[in-house]
Amino acid sequence: MNFVPNTWMDCRTLAVSGAASALPGEPVTTRELAERIAERFGVDLTRRALKMERRLNIHRRHLARDFAACQEGTRPGDGNADLAARAVRAALNQAGLRASDLAYLIGHTTTPDEPLPSNVSRVASLLGYRGPVAEFRQACTGFVNATLFAAGLCATGGGRPIAVVGSETGSVFFDPTRAAEDSAQLVNFVQMGDGAGAIILSGEQTHTRTPRLSRLYHGRLETGLPPGLRLRTGGSQAPHSPGARAEFDHATGLVREHGGALFQAALASAHAQGIDLTEMHYVLPHQANGRMDTLLASHLPAHVRVVVHADRVGNTGSAAIWLALDEARRNVLTAGQCLLVLGAESTNYSFGGFIYEHV
Repeated sequence: MNFVPNTWMDCRTLAVSGAASALPGEPVTTRELAERIAERFGVDLTRRALKMERRLNIHRRHLARDFAACQEGTRPGDGNADLAARAVRAALNQAGLRASDLAYLIGHTTTPDEPLPSNVSRVASLLGYRGPVAEFRQACTGFVNATLFAAGLCATGGGRPIAVVGSETGSVFFDPTRAAEDSAQLVNFVQMGDGAGAIILSGEQTHTRTPRLSRLYHGRLETGLPPGLRLRTGGSQAPHSPGARAEFDHATGLVREHGGALFQAALASAHAQGIDLTEMHYVLPHQANGRMDTLLASHLPAHVRVVVHADRVGNTGSAAIWLALDEARRNVLTAGQCLLVLGAESTNYSFGGFIYEHV
């Protein structure tokens, strides 16, 4: 390991024995959702939502709620911990493992079932896992922090596997009546989706050829800017806020203005890690929208293709990278191909990623 200003780098390699996704319900198109909201709440968002859909290139998403009421929780069986447990269980099955084989279970989310106890402790209960757990309350770059900590654990864990799961059920923090008066909420309406993605990691296995992660990096821009996305209610500074809305404050202008700098910082850090873009076959950026291939094209060699997943599931926050990587493993990558992950998060202007080598 070595450290350079503003960026943590780790050259260790992790073997990947399984990865899986869990998405709640059937996919819902923008038009279907807008028409449901118009019928149930008398709020007609269809024209504006379809215009936003074209701008973001997000056409479908999976939702953990039914929109039976303007404000509601997740439907039974599709809570945050439920989705996370389903993803971990599927990843374990792929790896030929049981929950009891795990040395550690690490979760990351911004939308837990409840503030306390930790969301991952409920995931552990659903899995019947009795070992140690840890949780990061971090959004779109939680995946790389969790993986960095997993790398440290793998170095001293006696070779036993570690599960990492990112999950998000942010749709519950959206009131459709607000989208008629707040354009940022309209963005949330079209952009966000729910789901969970998991991966099973262990120390590098030199005796066999396995998929692997390597060259991890994680950093943060020192911008002094307010968060591009925040959830104010429920914290200790505002445990009881009369009239406060349980919704994401989305500073879309800030995100649009500074999002490019995050990806440029990620590319610069990857270069500092000795990663040669000409040797990559794919880049997997944070799935902020369905136009990430167009937005990144000028920064990449012509042969490097960009994995785009958000057009079909939306921006799934903490789950986004794992969901897109799982799909790429199943449907895109062939043996010997390399993929560079470029994570970015506007809540605290952080970035990070790794190389994934497919087998």
